[in-house]
Amino acid sequence: MEYSVAMNAYRKLCTEFYDIDKPAAPPEAYAFYRAKAEEAGGPILEPMCGSGRFLIPLLREGFHIDGSDGSPEMLDACRARIEKEGAAASLAQQMLHEIEVSREYALVMIPEGSFCLVTDPEAAQEALRRIFAALRPGGRFVLDIERDMGKPAGSWGWGGRWVERPDGAKIICSWLGRYEPEEKVSYSLLRYELIQHGALLATEFEDFNLRLYGLEEMEALLASIGFCEIAVHRLYGPETPSAEDETVVFEARKPG
Repeated sequence: MEYSVAMNAYRKLCTEFYDIDKPAAPPEAYAFYRAKAEEAGGPILEPMCGSGRFLIPLLREGFHIDGSDGSPEMLDACRARIEKEGAAASLAQQMLHEIEVSREYALVMIPEGSFCLVTDPEAAQEALRRIFAALRPGGRFVLDIERDMGKPAGSWGWGGRWVERPDGAKIICSWLGRYEPEEKVSYSLLRYELIQHGALLATEFEDFNLRLYGLEEMEALLASIGFCEIAVHRLYGPETPSAEDETVVFEARKPG
């Protein structure tokens, strides 16, 4: 089945910007997912692994972890970083709703709200079905999601910031967007520009869209796939989410 899924994000300039702007996983987030990896006691899959902010330090610590991502540029960056570490990992270029694996995993993890990049509802369901199939009986699925806070429709004008490469060139990221509450989707248009010695060398545009979820909605979606022991808590903590928490963590188990 074909789904309405666009993949024009995380290309060359975006990947460069991302790796300069976010060279490592946030310490609190990494500590949380590392603890989940330790608890799992078996192989780990990180779909949507990007350039390896979580995957590579876990690999460095001796965890058996594989990764996949829909962006060839992100995977190239991840492979280069793994090679620099003198390590090895299995990486596959796959959209989340297309993942196919050759073994079962004790843990599937999707940090940093990346699951919300799948905005097509049918593609999201298929992605969850494939994640469920990738888990061994008793395996766990852990992910962050951006929460639907009931905001009204709205739009925002151009904003932006820039990072500097080691060669002195600057990559500028500018954005504008809108929120559609009926779809629960935040639509953003991003523009990346490479500037060096006052000259514009390259430009990329990308759509960066996020599907937000209500807590009961995500719980019902996970249950419909077959997950059990579904729990939600505050970001990287054991507490129940408050009404103000815009990002939360879901955990679920495959029966068995």
